[in-house]
Amino acid sequence: MKTMEKRFDQHEAEQVLREAVRLQQEHEAGIPQQVLEQSAAELDISPEQLREAIRRVEQERARRARLRRHLLLALAVAVMLMLLNLLYGHFALSGAWAEVQLRKAQVENVVQRRQALIPRLESLMQRVNDAQRERLQLVLDALRQTGGEPSARSALESLLRDPTLQSDRLALALMYEIAGAENRIAVERMRYLEAAARYNRIARRFPIVLARPLLGYPAQAPPP
Repeated sequence: MKTMEKRFDQHEAEQVLREAVRLQQEHEAGIPQQVLEQSAAELDISPEQLREAIRRVEQERARRARLRRHLLLALAVAVMLMLLNLLYGHFALSGAWAEVQLRKAQVENVVQRRQALIPRLESLMQRVNDAQRERLQLVLDALRQTGGEPSARSALESLLRDPTLQSDRLALALMYEIAGAENRIAVERMRYLEAAARYNRIARRFPIVLARPLLGYPAQAPPP
């Protein structure tokens, strides 16, 4: 049975010809050993010295080849380690950062709920006496500023001890509602700080600290 002749398309044929030209050029660029022996004889170099010189050159060629292989292997290992570090860093950072974002959203949610109580507090201020209005103003000012929870809690505690407000069920319910909102904010901010501290520890951990900038994660979590 006749064997079918191999056929190449135009692109493959051009590749074959280019590779053949390159191999021919490399072959012609080299100097045959016979020519070296003739040149050595003309220079009165003994065959033993020529063979030793050839042996040393071949050893050096083999050494350079081994060095290139070792360098390529080291480069491949370094790339593999970097890829593994990126995967591990992304896995560790993504979970910690998601927790930070969740806790931040929780803080913002409870703060918004507290802010929704301000109109009711303003309405209450219009029907209390001057002393109570002054303490309610302290609560209102604390609610309107960031980080004013300690001042708000202190003013609320004073108002809750007021016997006049004790008889006003609507006012008392509002005070307890505000106090509950302040407590929820304190709890959620503590949870956020714990999540942020965990993220910061992971972001500083080696070797994650090397992969973090490449993954686009911040160096540390923002304040609440």
